[in-house]
Amino acid sequence: MTDTVFSLATVDMPNISGVRTLTQNEYENISKEISELEKFRSEEALYNLIELNYQDLEAKIDFYLNQYVVNPKADFVEFSFQFLDLNRLILNLLSSIRTYLDHTETRLNRTFGDNSDEYKLFKTLISECFDNHFAYRFLEKLRNYSQHCGMPTGSINITDDENGKSLKLLLVRDDLLKNFSSWGAIVKPDLQSQSDEFDIIPLFKQKNSLLKEVNHKISSVLLNKLSNQGNNLLQLILETQAKNGGIPCLLKISGDIDNPNMEMKWFPYDVISKITNVKMNVIYKNEMPSR
Repeated sequence: MTDTVFSLATVDMPNISGVRTLTQNEYENISKEISELEKFRSEEALYNLIELNYQDLEAKIDFYLNQYVVNPKADFVEFSFQFLDLNRLILNLLSSIRTYLDHTETRLNRTFGDNSDEYKLFKTLISECFDNHFAYRFLEKLRNYSQHCGMPTGSINITDDENGKSLKLLLVRDDLLKNFSSWGAIVKPDLQSQSDEFDIIPLFKQKNSLLKEVNHKISSVLLNKLSNQGNNLLQLILETQAKNGGIPCLLKISGDIDNPNMEMKWFPYDVISKITNVKMNVIYKNEMPSR
């Protein structure tokens, strides 16, 4: 058996090079900092799902517009499928938005408490979005509508005029009002004031923009709380690059000397970059990251 060895190391396949030995306490402290940044990344991923779902919706709209260019005489069956397909993507997007909002509220409440500045900031930002933007509050209620009533009735409208080609996803106002009684005292009058058929695609664009700003403000606050961890890990990365180059890691070696167990922990470059404003997409051998 061998003693457990902890070290700061680099990997330049197939070679692993030690930079310096660490005490167990140093290793555990650095591992904790890495875990805290990885936890932030994991939680941030919920917002990224919104972005990905919105990008999917935009891409599919462009796809159907291009199909129209190729075949402007699409029949009813094709338009019905397109409407179904776009609604599928919309349901995914609405669901990811609800998941992000619920999880973020719970996360901030559990971590900081309901009287904390962090939790209050989130609640204030969300309330302002709801109070000041029809797109935000209507789509919040539309998600509830979809859960209880299924997909809303509507149609696709493709235009080709002097302003270019555009696709509209039209919902029927009166059907929405008739089929669902829980629009609320604010959203119901909003909805009643809409045209008989109205396009919801611009509403998604606006809500996505609002949520991006909310997430940016919350993330900035949380990243600021991780500034010490991010800067400490950056210094370790710079130390490895000054000596060996290669990909930095924490290395733990234990077990039999002839057949040791090797555990590696990688540095969360993306989160460290956000904290320190140091670009580290790729660190090349013998090349220092630039600020």
